[in-house]
Amino acid sequence: MDPEIQSRYARSFSGHLYAMATDRYVPLRLSTRRDKWHWGITPQDDWLMAGGDQASIRLDFTFDSSTQDRLHHHISLSGPAQPPKKLGLSLNGYLGFYQRAEVTDYWKIEPLELTEHGLICYLRDHQGYRAGAIADTPHHSRHPMYLINTKEGETLTFLLQQAA
Repeated sequence: MDPEIQSRYARSFSGHLYAMATDRYVPLRLSTRRDKWHWGITPQDDWLMAGGDQASIRLDFTFDSSTQDRLHHHISLSGPAQPPKKLGLSLNGYLGFYQRAEVTDYWKIEPLELTEHGLICYLRDHQGYRAGAIADTPHHSRHPMYLINTKEGETLTFLLQQAA
C-alpha cells in the first residue's frame, strides 16, 4: 500500500463518503420514514442511501487493522448517540446503521487512488463484497436516489474525505 495512504488513513478519523458519478460526487444520506422505496415498502430510519442535494453525512472511521491492500475500519455515525449507531448489513445485504443490534464486523476500504479531493476507493463488507447501488425510482424527492447493497446493484466507487 502506498505509504502516504497508509499514514493518512490507517488510523481513526472522522470524514465523509461520497458515491462517485460521472459528473459529480453523490452525497450519502440516511433513509427516513418519508422515503418510499420503489417496491412499495416504507423503510425504517437509518438505511444508507446515495442521492439528494444535501451534504454527505459525517461518519467516524475507527481503525481496526490493515492488510497489504485494504484498510479495516468500524464505521459509525458521528454524534452524541450512545451507544453509537454502527454501519452493518441487513440479512439481504443492505447497509444501515444499527444501535441496538450488535455490529462486530469491520468494513474494508480498498484504496484505488489518492487525489487532492480525498481517497478514491471501494467499500467492501467483511467478506469482501463491494458496495453497490440499486436505483430507487421513482423517489418522492424527484432526485435520483440509490439504496446501497453488497449482494446486488452496480458497484460503486467512493470518495473518502477526512473532516478538517
